[in-house]
Amino acid sequence: MKKFLLLFFITALIISCGVNNENEGIDDDKLGFIEADVLSEDTEFKVRASYNSLKPGDGIKMDRSFENAPPMIPHTTAGFFPIKIDRNICLSCHMPEKAKEVNATEISKTHLMNIREQLILVDGIYTTPDEGVVVEKLEKLNNAYYNCSQCHAPQTEVTVNITNLFTPEFRKEFGISSSNLHENVAEGTSK
Repeated sequence: MKKFLLLFFITALIISCGVNNENEGIDDDKLGFIEADVLSEDTEFKVRASYNSLKPGDGIKMDRSFENAPPMIPHTTAGFFPIKIDRNICLSCHMPEKAKEVNATEISKTHLMNIREQLILVDGIYTTPDEGVVVEKLEKLNNAYYNCSQCHAPQTEVTVNITNLFTPEFRKEFGISSSNLHENVAEGTSK
């Protein structure tokens, strides 16, 4: 009898897991902020983003969204992609030695640093040094930062009917237009 009851409960469990309850989940076309099939490559958006078509040097720089936020790209990025480790057109203007010459924004000094924690082996266990993050200055771009579009996005004109309640706060006046992250990259990480 016990075997029969156990077999009955296992069978009931398997059947109940396989039942499709239509009241659960969200339809694919309701997952985003647009009413469209999110799995389709042919989706017609109600509003299309209008990306900046100004050539480099002609764009207007936007204020940063928050302290040390990556700046938005104020010019067209047509022809810049895909960015690869050995093909990055952004670096031709934004590396420190070239930026001043062409009046471009210099890449952040953090991109010329190794700011990853250095692990040390103590009694067979990897730990971090007592001083927290070890900052090593590099002579060239840290390859962890080669893909600019990972953090920097082109400016665009788009209207989205979503209220933004975020209010940025800047500790220093210049923070809205430039970064001081290279000076305080280890802030809050010390042991």
